[in-house]
Amino acid sequence: MNILIGSDIHGSYKYAKLLLAKVEKYDAKKILLLGDFYYNGARNVPPEEYSPKDVVSLLNDYASKIIAVKGNCESEVDQWVSKFPISDMATLFILNKEIIMTHGHHYFFEELPPNPGDIFLQGHTHIGVLEKKGDLILANPGSVSLPKDGHHSYMVMNEEGIKLLDLLTDEVYKEIKF
Repeated sequence: MNILIGSDIHGSYKYAKLLLAKVEKYDAKKILLLGDFYYNGARNVPPEEYSPKDVVSLLNDYASKIIAVKGNCESEVDQWVSKFPISDMATLFILNKEIIMTHGHHYFFEELPPNPGDIFLQGHTHIGVLEKKGDLILANPGSVSLPKDGHHSYMVMNEEGIKLLDLLTDEVYKEIKF
């Protein structure tokens, strides 16, 4: 079973479409979104094809597959227009792993929650990270639309492991096998 993981779309219809095209490519059964879906915030330049309303419509088309956590740019109105719930944090039990999902503005790699699970997922930094710290996997898919590390990126996780990929080329640039 393939699971698609993305973060920090920031209202870019162009990059949201590219990310969701991967759902079809990998036949993803779930889409984990780590916050900052619709708005770019005051610190960021608007991304290409900035259109939060169109991103809402696009994500709602995949609502039955989406598990989402709130980012620092989400507002209460975003929950009203979204056909999928948006939690502050989420704990999932998938692929025989306990996965903790958060955006990364409250808990993050340097300040983990009391139980970080087997895989701790965060977004927020716009920098892709995939590394092991003891038995814990720390994973950040980077940013779909506003990368700070040169890669528009996302992740795919399945029974074999987790991969960090370039959104534009599908090049795997980090991988951890289970």
